[in-house]
Amino acid sequence: MTPMKEDYIKIIFELGGTERKISNKEIALGLDVAAGSVTEMITKLVEEKLVIHEPYAGITLTQLGHQLAIELVRKHRLWETFLVDDLKYEVADVHSEAEVLEHQTSDKLADALYDFLGKPKFCPHGGVIPDENGDYPESSNIVLADIEDGQEITITRIIDNHDL
Repeated sequence: MTPMKEDYIKIIFELGGTERKISNKEIALGLDVAAGSVTEMITKLVEEKLVIHEPYAGITLTQLGHQLAIELVRKHRLWETFLVDDLKYEVADVHSEAEVLEHQTSDKLADALYDFLGKPKFCPHGGVIPDENGDYPESSNIVLADIEDGQEITITRIIDNHDL
């Protein structure tokens, strides 16, 4: 599978594509690609039985797509953790490095990295890291823009966005 297909699977997962239908527009914004490119790639992913596309309703991951997404997210977040904790990268700089490394990481290497890091539960951005079985606690986050003025909160997750 190409890294680009993997990126589509991962962004659908990150946007909540296991619980709700994701729009082409959300994917286009998340990957910073043209809407036409999304349509073309989604057609390929449907053919490979990784996503279900309901026209005008949205896209969800199949069980196979969900499993692949968990593996990709796990590898990505493990690399981010390693880069920050062990190589002392700045949190703002690890996403692009982890993006490259995740596509080249075998399951055996991911398991070794997971053990080496002490089986971390969260990446430096606050994202949950699935364990060696792909299990992870469901989390529900509220977007900061939806918080009412004066309300006290604890920020537990930040977006992987270097410019931000």
